[in-house]
Amino acid sequence: MEIFLILLIGCFSGMVTGLTGASGVMVVVPLITIIFKFPIHEAIGTSLVVDVLTSLMISATYFKNQNIALKSAGLVAISSVAMAQIGARFSDKIPERGLDSGFSFVLIVLALIIWQTGIKRDKTPVDPFNLSDNKSPVWRIVLSVLLAGGSGFMTGFIGAGGGTNILLILLFINRFPMHKALGTSILIMSFTALSGVIGHASFGNVNLMTGITLALSAIPTGIYCARFTSRISERSLSRLMGVVYMILGAVMMMINLRNSLDGNYFSILHL
Repeated sequence: MEIFLILLIGCFSGMVTGLTGASGVMVVVPLITIIFKFPIHEAIGTSLVVDVLTSLMISATYFKNQNIALKSAGLVAISSVAMAQIGARFSDKIPERGLDSGFSFVLIVLALIIWQTGIKRDKTPVDPFNLSDNKSPVWRIVLSVLLAGGSGFMTGFIGAGGGTNILLILLFINRFPMHKALGTSILIMSFTALSGVIGHASFGNVNLMTGITLALSAIPTGIYCARFTSRISERSLSRLMGVVYMILGAVMMMINLRNSLDGNYFSILHL
């Protein structure tokens, strides 16, 4: 039963990455924390293993179709990977209860952003294929590097956000065409996740076998879903992912609240 649930979570994670380019960690961390009682630090480190393997295999599909431009996004990749190490170091120093609460809060905030961003894009679409605007190239380089560094830090810190954030940077700041932005962001996410894994592994916060098992089901699902990304309405995807993240964040927050109340209750009994 346990292995079935792990494979099911992996399939869901692969679907998220394959359809949206987003990190499947946002699904894996709350589910293995809630269902299998993983400590939050170990859940983050383990879920990054899934991101490394799944993203790498999905990006191979984009590479075959010449939809990866890593050379043009080199500084973005370097900044993201470097800051993921720092984020992983900070993550281990935060109390587990605090990190648990922080992760559920981030899930809810991200759900609102995904929902609202999707609606705004439908109302005021941005043409990602307009590459004629060469104004302020230095400004764009600096901003993209800074934002990529922040994205990498959050990937190492809470294990998530890398794929979506890098996609937005490449699409709206570096002005990549849509397919190249998606393929390149997924490949960069695999590098960033690997940096985070190394950081978390140095603290013993990676369950390698669970991560590989999750990836075994995530990879085929992700590759399959990636082939149909262009057929899916962005508005529908935004709303779907917003609802999913909101539910997971709310569930984690309720569990944290219950654990806090239980802890306070037993503390009072011991007085």
